[in-house]
Amino acid sequence: MAHRLLLIESMSQRLVLFLGFTLALALQGSAGRAENWENALPGSPGGMVEVELDLGEGLRPDPGSLTLRSHQVDEVRVEVESDGWGSWNVEPKLEEQPGRTRIEIRVTGTGSWMFGGPNVRVRIWVPEKTSIDIRSKGAPVRIEDLVGSVRLRAEDGGAEIRGIEGPVKVRVQDGDAEIEEIRGDLDVSCNDGGIRAVWVSGDVQARSTNGGIQIEHVGGNAVAKTFSGDIEVSEAGGAVEARTEEGQLRVSFVGTPTGAVVAERGNIDVLLPVDADAELDAEVTRGTVEIADRLASNLDLAENHARGALGKGGPRLMLRSSRGWIRVHGR
Repeated sequence: MAHRLLLIESMSQRLVLFLGFTLALALQGSAGRAENWENALPGSPGGMVEVELDLGEGLRPDPGSLTLRSHQVDEVRVEVESDGWGSWNVEPKLEEQPGRTRIEIRVTGTGSWMFGGPNVRVRIWVPEKTSIDIRSKGAPVRIEDLVGSVRLRAEDGGAEIRGIEGPVKVRVQDGDAEIEEIRGDLDVSCNDGGIRAVWVSGDVQARSTNGGIQIEHVGGNAVAKTFSGDIEVSEAGGAVEARTEEGQLRVSFVGTPTGAVVAERGNIDVLLPVDADAELDAEVTRGTVEIADRLASNLDLAENHARGALGKGGPRLMLRSSRGWIRVHGR
């Protein structure tokens, strides 16, 4: 009986060694293996391109990337490069559909997620005048230099967008959004991520559940709301509506100061043109209100509030903090 047990144990050990050796060979062969794919279709200016990228549930810290930019050719071109475990299960498609061109890249197969899954790099070129609709899972997305509308829904990866002439709408789950040089309106929201938007000619709506928001040089109205994080809106040309449950608020105006700025638990710092005309309504529950002397001549001032006309009076600017100070400066 003991001899039989020893024999079974020896066979089990050999089987484990054999499987381990086989797996090592497979990994060695796949680690340096790259899968490349490219294709192109005619594309006319003013068209629509849909992109769906799904890299699955891999665990590697760098699952890949998606980059889309314009070129001076009337075609839609796609290049896909992948390597690592599961790269043979990357399935790209490029097809023409009524009124649009559709690109789809998926990682399939039940074992593709093992050992972190593949690293997939996707590069797409489109005519400059093209509208874009992208769904992405598992990779950061970069979009550059387009004339047309942009819609992006990204999960498990951030977004970087710049040089767009047209409206932009972005939804990011678990990642940051960096957006620059938008000639149009911007609507962006992040769940567990920060937002930075710079040089937007139109209106901006920015929302985050858990992250800071920074908006600079906005030509239209700005809405910025976060549950936890600081908010900074600088060089605002229109009305500002900003609110944080927990964080600091800093706002500067270049146009007529108007809007509502609210911090439940945090301080508020506001910079106004020295010749601003507005109706100020500032109040704190626990804290102090400080107004620059050259702005305070027509105000009803107390330790916890300031109310009245700035300059000749005008649109209402409301400032509220439950726990913190409010400071208003002129420049």
